[in-house]
Amino acid sequence: MQLKRQKAGALRAALGLLTANLLVATAHAQAPETVPISHSSTTDSDEDYESGSDLNSGRTRIDSAVLFYQEAGGRVRAIEPVISATLNGSGGEVLNLRVTSDTLTGATPNGATPSRLTQTFVTPASTGASGRNASSNSESGSTIRQYKVAPHVLPVDDSFQDQRWAADIAYSAPWGEQARVSVGGGFSTEHDYTSYVGNVGLSHDFNQHNTTLAAGLNLEYDQSKPFGGTPTPFTSMSGTAKGGDKTKSVVGAVFGVTQVINRGWLAQLNYSIGQTNGYQNDPYRIISVINPTTGDPSRYLYEGRPDRRLRQSIYLDNKIALGPTTTDFSARAYHDSWGIDSITLEASERLQLGQQFFIEPGLRYYSQTAADFFHDYLLSSQALPTFASSDSRLDRFHAMTESIKLGFKSSPTTEWYVALQDYRQSGSSHRAGAPGALATENLFGGAKATSVLFGVSFAFW
Repeated sequence: MQLKRQKAGALRAALGLLTANLLVATAHAQAPETVPISHSSTTDSDEDYESGSDLNSGRTRIDSAVLFYQEAGGRVRAIEPVISATLNGSGGEVLNLRVTSDTLTGATPNGATPSRLTQTFVTPASTGASGRNASSNSESGSTIRQYKVAPHVLPVDDSFQDQRWAADIAYSAPWGEQARVSVGGGFSTEHDYTSYVGNVGLSHDFNQHNTTLAAGLNLEYDQSKPFGGTPTPFTSMSGTAKGGDKTKSVVGAVFGVTQVINRGWLAQLNYSIGQTNGYQNDPYRIISVINPTTGDPSRYLYEGRPDRRLRQSIYLDNKIALGPTTTDFSARAYHDSWGIDSITLEASERLQLGQQFFIEPGLRYYSQTAADFFHDYLLSSQALPTFASSDSRLDRFHAMTESIKLGFKSSPTTEWYVALQDYRQSGSSHRAGAPGALATENLFGGAKATSVLFGVSFAFW
């Protein structure tokens, strides 16, 4: 069915605001790839124009959801509740507040390669990670944890646990008859990491409000405070105290255009660019140094990455309403100075089943090249490189995500939904030229994950 004029205007304004606020997302570009997780957002319910929903008609809207996430093989588990409130002023002002909590447990790869031998690793232990395998180091006063990994198994640290809290605020208001300005900020903290972010955006309507141009600026400052201190790159794995805290800063910009093609088709095109300076290593990740003849590990070193990274991406999104369905198709091309190129294709189809129910299947494809400094391992017979990391998120791989969302409107202003998502990474398991016994080991440490999201959104005066 065709869009009603007032609904098209509401959705166009929402998309224009979304363009201006995209900096928060683009500052954390998808390289290295993270498992895509869908949450309700301040613009999700704007897609309800085709069903006559009144979720946006109230002065206040509350969005609440809980995510349950599990990686295969007993790896990372997450529970993430999020709640946001959107307040709409009589003059077109919009204030959004959001609070998020993440609880993470399970096992995470430490970066070492599998081996035909039993491997032993040591690491500084946090208070939560300390346990039966922890011992005290009298010289440094730190706690050292030791763990073993069986032969032919990807080395993972099974004591992984963390708790993150985050709060975000965003405000936008009309600036004259044709423009809109937005400002926002956020803060997140976990046991060993703190992040601050701020952004500002401006959008302007042209062509009888059918075209919106938008631009935004994002600033971010992060502090890394790893347990046991910050290791010097390419020093040997140890549980002793290391260096002090490290920081990094991010400056990013996004420029976009949103166009009403016709009464049932909206398109959006964005270009984003961001520069990251400072500490970008994973302080807990190591890389194996391999005997070039036997393929057995001889020692383990801490990784080292460049302290500068320039990211660029182009993003195209289309929303098309036809009959009882709404199609959303997007494509994204990405490039950064670390040598990673990626492409993301995503499509979903929302089908309205009467006045109360809807179903929305989705499919997402992602593919990237490897970073210039990615190595599964280093050889003991060769000189150390300037940079090296064995993080599988910096490797060449493909990923497919299948999802389905089911929703129910219990009233014109209240919507309940559940979303299921299955994520699978695939990459090269056995490397050509791997020495000795390493040639038969599976070196790809990519993730497979399943998530379930429960949510509710309701509006009131």
